[in-house]
Order: sequence, then C-alpha cells, then structure tokens
Amino acid sequence: MSTTFQTASPSLQKLDPSKRVNYTFGLVLGVEEFLQSDTYFLAKHYLENRLLHGYGTACGLDVVVQTTPQLEVQVTPGWAINPKGQEIHVRQLMCVRVNDWLAANQQALQAALGSMPPVLHLCVVLCYRECKTDVVPIPGEPCRTQSDSMAPSRIADSFELMLCLDRVASPPFGSPPGSPPVSISSGLPGSGGLCEFRPPQLEDDAVKAFAKLLSQLQVSASPPFLTLPQLEQLVRNLVMTVGSPPLGSPPAGPPYAVRAQDASDFLRAAFRTWITEVRPFIAAQEGAGPCGPPPEKCVLLAELAVSLNLGWIASGVTVDDSLRPFLVPTRLLQETFFEEAAGTVVAGPPIQTVAAGFFKANGVANGPTLNLTATPGANGEFLLQLNSGYQNPNTTPGVTYIVKGTVQDTAAPAAARVVFQFVGFEATGIRVRVLDTAGKVLAATLGFMVEISQIGGGL
Repeated sequence: MSTTFQTASPSLQKLDPSKRVNYTFGLVLGVEEFLQSDTYFLAKHYLENRLLHGYGTACGLDVVVQTTPQLEVQVTPGWAINPKGQEIHVRQLMCVRVNDWLAANQQALQAALGSMPPVLHLCVVLCYRECKTDVVPIPGEPCRTQSDSMAPSRIADSFELMLCLDRVASPPFGSPPGSPPVSISSGLPGSGGLCEFRPPQLEDDAVKAFAKLLSQLQVSASPPFLTLPQLEQLVRNLVMTVGSPPLGSPPAGPPYAVRAQDASDFLRAAFRTWITEVRPFIAAQEGAGPCGPPPEKCVLLAELAVSLNLGWIASGVTVDDSLRPFLVPTRLLQETFFEEAAGTVVAGPPIQTVAAGFFKANGVANGPTLNLTATPGANGEFLLQLNSGYQNPNTTPGVTYIVKGTVQDTAAPAAARVVFQFVGFEATGIRVRVLDTAGKVLAATLGFMVEISQIGGGL
C-alpha cells in the first residue's frame, strides 16, 4: 500500500482588497489567508467612510491656546476620518509647549527660513498610524535568539500629531517627510528633523466651491436663464481644465437665473455631473485613480500664527481652523432640514418692498421715489411701472404684488378726500385709479403716495 503526500506551502499572492477568502472544507489556512480577510473587510470599511461620508473632524479635536503657566497649544480629545477613510481616535488632551518646541527646532527653522520671521506659520496635522503591540512567544526553529521567538500579536489603531512648517512658497501637494516628523505628543523634535508638510485638500476645496455654486442658482422669472449644458459646464469648471469651448457662455453672474419649473432638474444635473465626472477627476488628481481613496493619511486641524521676539521666543499664538475639513452627522442634517422646512411654512413666501414714491395728479414725482414711475391715463387712472424687476403675476406663477396708496394733501382743505383703487396687473406695470369722493379726477393741488411690495419670485 502506498500513500501520496502533498506539501502545503504558503501562498505568495499579493493581498487584493477586492478578494475575500473562500472558506472551504480542507482549505489550509495560513497567515496570508487571515491577512487577506482583514485586507478585504478593512478596505470595504475605509472605502465606505471615504466615498459615502467624506473626511475631516467628526467630534472634538479643538485646537486651543493656553497661556499659563506656559504658552501651550492643546488639542482636545476627539475623532476624525482621514482621506483614506481610516478613523483616528485621540483619547486624551495633547499639548506642546511652544517655546520648548522652538528651542528644540531653532537650528532647523533657521536652515529652512534663512532668518527669523516676525510671524512663524505652522499647521497642526493629525495622522493615522498603526502600532504593533502585545508581544507573545511564537514557535521557533533551533538556533534562534530569544528576540526571534517573540512577535507582536495585536495591531492597535493609533495616531500622530505634528507641528509642521506651513510655508506659502511650498508646493500645495506635498508629501510628509520620509523620516519621523515632530510629534506634538512629546513636544520634542523627532530624529527626522523639522516637518514641512500641509495635507492636500483638493476635494474639500472643490466641495466648498460646488456648494457655493449651488447657492448662486436663483429661481427667477427674469431672463437671461441658465441652460442645463451651461450649468453642467460650470460644475466641471470648478476643478477640471476645459479641453474644448464650453457649450455657450453662461449668463452674467452669479447669481444665475433659473426658471422655477427647471429648478429640480437643474439640481439633479448638477449633482450628477459632480458624481460622475468631477469626483473621479479629483480622485485621480490625488493619486488614487478614479474613485479610489487617496494615499494621504493626515488631516489638517488648524493653522497657527506664532508671533516671535528676538531669540526665537514666542509672545503669542493665533489659531485659525477655518480651513479644517469636518463632517456633520446625518442626524444633525435631518433636524436642520426639519427646522428650515418649519420656518418656511411659518414665514410663507418671501416678501419685500420693491417700489415707492410721491406723485402729483399729472404723474410728476412730488418727492422721493424708489424704482417707480407713474403715467397718468383717462378717468383718473395711472400706470405704475417699476424701473426694473417687474414680473407680471398674470404670466408668472408664484409672484404677486401688494399695492398701498393714499392722498398726498399739500394745499387742499383738510376735508378733501380721495379713493385709491387697484385696477389690475398688466404686462408692463400695475394700473390703479385715484379719484376724489365725487368720482372726479384729482385737482392739480392734490397728489398721492404709493408703496408696492412683491410676494414670491426671485427677490
């Protein structure tokens, strides 16, 4: 009787985040199988964070300055998600004594800047890192040393806080130095010297620009109107180089006028263009390929302006975190939406005074006027015309006007009275009738004042 033996050798295949282990009976499980399983699920988790939520500060991580007993920059505990989609958890208050940091890095700063500036610009950067921990004995072979027979059994999520030189002249898309940078956790320089790095924020900047563009779309009944191809081109132009002439130059703006009936379709088109064209372009620019998470592991927390005295001594620190990316929970967005909706229901459509004036019986202005002329007609009628912005309610849904008027009695007896009547909306203005109590046209000594308010439309 003979027996056939097969030798099981470890697979040397490269770990692939698109593959998971197919657990079948008889499969020999080795280190690479478990690593492949971790790689698959971690990649899915990071990608979901990155593509569906974004990156930035999620909770805490406030950067504050403490002046007593020493000048310190502190970062409070909190959570963040970096551009790769990895969660970063800072569990306790972190701080750096500014003058200790300056003294430890004075030589490197002088080499980088040439001379001491009046204000030193730094940035506080938070990065994800992994730490292998919990060393345990592992089976070894003969003649191995004791250290060879020990290995970490766990990988802990950790972080690194850095103070980095933020030079305006440095390239906008840099990379962290290969050697360990300065860490806030110790307040002392690392062996690699001064950190000169600022996290790239191409997508964050583009997202803000896209939101601003959407806010510039204004529902209106007054041409010229933005077309759908023009809107799509405006979205592309936020970050992409136009390779061919745009499909017609957009109307002068912002704001950009959009018909009320087109608003929903325009918003859908804007978001569709952003998702299908612009976002893949941004990912490729960040070195991740279309729709992939970028390799960057760091997020910006704040910019620091350190005022310096002779001897590289800091006299004060100003914190600016206006460029910090951050994430708003969907629960908060939900409540914000409900509150805005409730406010809209209570307030109703927008209302605004758009015209007013004082006029004689012959229609000549008899005092201050605002965006209004009065043309007299037969039977005491006047055509009130707005100099700009008039929208005929008969042909513009959702727009109307309130017209208020009274006598302007300058010379007639106090007993003189008039009747101010609204006649109707016309294509070019609003027709009113002003007669005395006897039904006659106004005497030359009389006049009237009027105020017109618009409800709805593109105010």
